Amino acid sequence: MWVKRSIKAGIALAGCVLVVTALDPARGSVDANERARGIVEATSLSPAGIPFELTASETAKIGTRQMVEKLSISGELQPVSRIVIRAREAGKILEMNVRDGQAVQAGDVLVRFETDDLQAALLQRQSDRDAAEAELTLAMLALTRTEQLATKNITSAEQLDKAKSDVVVKTARVQSLSAQTDIARLALSNAEIRAPFSGTVTRQLAEAGARVSADGELLTLVDTSVLEAKVLVATRDIPRVTLGQTAELAIDGLVGQTVKSTVERISPVAEDGTRFVAVYLQLANRDGRLWGGMFASGSILVREKNDALVVPAIALRKDETGYHVLKVTDGHLRRQTVALGSRWNGGSLIEIATGLKDGETILTAPLPELQPDMAVTIDKAG
Repeated sequence: MWVKRSIKAGIALAGCVLVVTALDPARGSVDANERARGIVEATSLSPAGIPFELTASETAKIGTRQMVEKLSISGELQPVSRIVIRAREAGKILEMNVRDGQAVQAGDVLVRFETDDLQAALLQRQSDRDAAEAELTLAMLALTRTEQLATKNITSAEQLDKAKSDVVVKTARVQSLSAQTDIARLALSNAEIRAPFSGTVTRQLAEAGARVSADGELLTLVDTSVLEAKVLVATRDIPRVTLGQTAELAIDGLVGQTVKSTVERISPVAEDGTRFVAVYLQLANRDGRLWGGMFASGSILVREKNDALVVPAIALRKDETGYHVLKVTDGHLRRQTVALGSRWNGGSLIEIATGLKDGETILTAPLPELQPDMAVTIDKAG
């Protein structure tokens, strides 16, 4: 009897020493090797299954929650519609109707060129075409008479061929002069340049009275009602970006405000000399609070799930039969086989497809000495 009592007292004392050693606040966090030695001692001293005390940080009560994965981005705003308006014909500017920063509507006359020379050229082309049409009419009448005489064997085959050839030549001349007339008319219409879309003049490059060459730059027009942010995404992340994904951007100058945007375009190749791909986010600017050149930073919502059941990756164990976790049930660790789903937070959290339920408690401490069927308790204050 005296021996049995001594053994029990020794076991109880050893268990108390173990718990005090593991939780001593003066020692801070317990070294992993020392924690493992404590587990080995507990299992060797308590073959009957004295519960091993786990701290709250070594377990986790799992549950479904919303998981969100975002990709950090930054870039510069720029107008979607931007055009450099050029002179279609060489000439002298008669009127420059806009200035830098001026808003215009689609169809407004921006620039007028002098038209005296153009009108004279058009009149000349029209006159030449009219004369050629008259000559063609005479040639066709001559061909008709020649054909009538040929049926009566009054004229020769050579004369008939010449009459036909005259008609062909004069027809070609009429067609050529008609084309030249159209070109002259187009040049006259090009003397008046209108805004192709509603927008704002950002750069005026010519003045009234100046002579410009064909294709000379006159001004730059941009439409700021819709802007886009060009952001660069690393090639390792670009497969996760798709058209239509939403993004939230913080814009320099708009303190405390967030602007919504969507992925509009994705470049098919990386930028020269880099491993980054250009992604274009479209932003509406109906209230005009955004300007081209503003810096934007934020994130693209890559994916989300409202009811994901996730566990820390360190809680997973793997053996010859597959993945499993140690579930705390009725004061014991129980082996629970699980099927894995998506990875979240860079792989630190793993979604469980099957095997666990909302509200269950699992072991998260990566200590291999803790094995199934061990008796445990959880120190809620630990």
